[in-house]
Amino acid sequence: MAPVRCPEPFVPPGLSCRPARPGRNLLLLLSLLLLLGAVAPMMSEAAAPTELRLGYVEYFLPGVDRKDVALAVQLWAHRYVETERGLGVRLSAFGSRAEIRKALLAGQLDVVHLPTVDYLLLSRELDLKPFGVPVTDGEFGERYVLLVPKGSGITRIGQLRGKRLLVQAMSLGQESLPARWLERLLRDQGLPPAARHFTSVNYEVQPSRVLLPVFFGQAPACIVTERSLRIMSELNPQIEAQMERIAVSQPLIDFVMCLAPSVNPSLAPRYAELGLGLSDNPWGRQMLLLLQLDGIAPFRPEAIEPARRLVEP
Repeated sequence: MAPVRCPEPFVPPGLSCRPARPGRNLLLLLSLLLLLGAVAPMMSEAAAPTELRLGYVEYFLPGVDRKDVALAVQLWAHRYVETERGLGVRLSAFGSRAEIRKALLAGQLDVVHLPTVDYLLLSRELDLKPFGVPVTDGEFGERYVLLVPKGSGITRIGQLRGKRLLVQAMSLGQESLPARWLERLLRDQGLPPAARHFTSVNYEVQPSRVLLPVFFGQAPACIVTERSLRIMSELNPQIEAQMERIAVSQPLIDFVMCLAPSVNPSLAPRYAELGLGLSDNPWGRQMLLLLQLDGIAPFRPEAIEPARRLVEP
């Protein structure tokens, strides 16, 4: 068989198809290895991130000491992400939706922790990529209950006209999901908005400041999470025995973990894995305990629909 000839157009000047001398082959090989050894570290340094930029809306954490949150995140970042995963973490807290929107538009964040209302509103204009949502009592999100004392004779929200209402809300009062659920309850029954239907609506973070006034007869009704009702009833079984539910919400997701629009697509799985794996290490579990969550589950569009229906017209 005739030897295969090199295609003339692809032969660089000065090279031919004739075998090179063994010494020249060795020299070329060593030069190539040295070149690859110099280029490979530069390529890995350019491709591999050294820092995860994580942002959250600070007003979403009322009732939780900011120092406790910062300490829990620092422990998770240093003991797990940096030591075990080789990735630094820069944490940024924002005081409003407008502030975090500005940072997202400037490409300053990789992952954001957003209250659901903020996520739904910002996702109208930004390509946020949700990957994680909270799990509570085996469900996505929290159920809220409208409670009145047993024996009060109140069975419908319409009977609370002109009365005071206390609401447990984990974010800004009228921006919160329980507030929006309340407005939907009123609208569905042809009743006026909460500001007109009730004498006053007071928002509190601590469940004790919402439940106990109703339990002791100091307020006629309240809205709390099912979880708060259960925990307080474990401390005092009379609370559950003397309360009556007149409305229960669908599970509502309080927040969404998202990848920012500018995040490198090749790094997205790595960042999402860190958020979804909080319960896999003791420092992540400490953060979940601080936020009173069972864990973070992969985002599913249907899980956020109950909240979406409350936020969108």
